[in-house]
Amino acid sequence: MSSAAPEYAFATPFLNPPASPIRSLMPYAMRPGTISLAGGYPAQELFDVDGLSIASTQVLARLGACLQYSNIDGQASLRHELARLSAARGLQCNADTELMVTGGSQQALALLTRVMLQPGDHAIIESPAFPNSVQALRYTGATVHTVPSGPDGIDVDALDELAARIKPKMVCVVASFSNPCGATLTRQRRLRLLELAVKHRFLIVEDDPYSELRFAGVAVPPIAALAEGEARHWAVYLASMSKTMAPALRIGWLVAPPEIRRRCVGAKAADDMASSAWIQETVAQYLANGRYEEHVPRIRAAYGLRCDAMAESLARELNGRISFSKPEGGMFFWARLTGEVDATRLLPYAIEHEVVYVPGKAFYANADQADLFAMRMSFATMNESQIAQGMVRLGRALEACEANEPVSISLAA
Repeated sequence: MSSAAPEYAFATPFLNPPASPIRSLMPYAMRPGTISLAGGYPAQELFDVDGLSIASTQVLARLGACLQYSNIDGQASLRHELARLSAARGLQCNADTELMVTGGSQQALALLTRVMLQPGDHAIIESPAFPNSVQALRYTGATVHTVPSGPDGIDVDALDELAARIKPKMVCVVASFSNPCGATLTRQRRLRLLELAVKHRFLIVEDDPYSELRFAGVAVPPIAALAEGEARHWAVYLASMSKTMAPALRIGWLVAPPEIRRRCVGAKAADDMASSAWIQETVAQYLANGRYEEHVPRIRAAYGLRCDAMAESLARELNGRISFSKPEGGMFFWARLTGEVDATRLLPYAIEHEVVYVPGKAFYANADQADLFAMRMSFATMNESQIAQGMVRLGRALEACEANEPVSISLAA
């Protein structure tokens, strides 16, 4: 084999694929003794292993029927259970014509972008945002624009102005406990998004992995659940079991108008043919057993305690040196350093003090718009004691950085 690789003719969106700034931190986060606040993983010790084992055993009794290809749009049993779950969130849908099962909500977004976008089109996503969602849009060859998002979510007035200029085909938001900001859109702001979708004729796409994780405040229905009249044609809902059951199941779903859903099913046929029938039947059985409704409150309670611990220890250990808004659910704090040290400069000191977070700049589609003083911290995978100790370490790291002490960790810019 030749030592030099040929110059492959890669598609334009893949000429220079970006490295994940979050995954690049995992070697440090996995070091023994390190308190990692960097990942976006749910807490493994909270998985309902017993409930899933019971459901799996029930499905094993009919294993032969689960080893064949699934329907491309998903097993009927699971589609109807997910339609029931969607209805419990306020979103009524037809399990046979409006809902399909996907490999997590990330695949749902990838299928939808493939169906709706092509080079020359325009799409909008809130900023900051989950980097994989930005890439799903960019990989279509469409031009991706951003609209600022903050503690109250996406700036709808800025969206209105931008949409009038560029005529986007799609606008993507996480309306409940967004990653990374932890923001939740009010009912009024969700209704305004629907008004803008009709006015400018774009799809409003809500990715909803976190709304079930509300441990304070009052739940707000999905955007699509609030759609009436013509707005029903412009709202798409994506959801996932990854944060409430287990990410390894790779079960998500899409609720969309029938003509959009039908084309997404066609795109999935070309992608992976179908999700695993065995896994789908296990999840359907788990839901039918009523374990989901029993289990989710346990996750909420645990995350609520961990969120309280992070808020209290941040205020205690970094008082006056960091600002934040305490979320009412989800998994993340979006905090901001208030002094002269930014989050990237602090990170090597934090790693050396055995605590890891993600600098906020990792979540900006346009680097020149990044808030260099912001950081995302997850409270999901560490217990209250570990979180408190992590804030002690972060405070010491900040003191060392401000004193310009030597540091042995060297990170790529």
